[in-house]
Amino acid sequence: MIISRAEINSAISAYKTVKRSPTVATVAYDTSDTFESSEIASSFSELAQSVVAEPFYRPTLVEDLRRRIREGRYFVPADQIVEKMLGRLIVEHATAN
Repeated sequence: MIISRAEINSAISAYKTVKRSPTVATVAYDTSDTFESSEIASSFSELAQSVVAEPFYRPTLVEDLRRRIREGRYFVPADQIVEKMLGRLIVEHATAN
């Protein structure tokens, strides 16, 4: 996997945050309020549950990688490893400041 400078810059800008002191707001509410879920909201809820029920990973790909590692046939070029590590260091350094 090659990480371009644009991807690194995008990650840096996404993780930069403005440090602010937390504020707490108190809101009065009416205890007689009620909530009714619409059909659309219910269908979204069902969709969300079905998405969560599916595995987050691709089982066939994971099993193929496990087999290749076990057989000693899995190889990642050193330049890809170095590039990934440097990209992560840059992002970590930028977000630490």
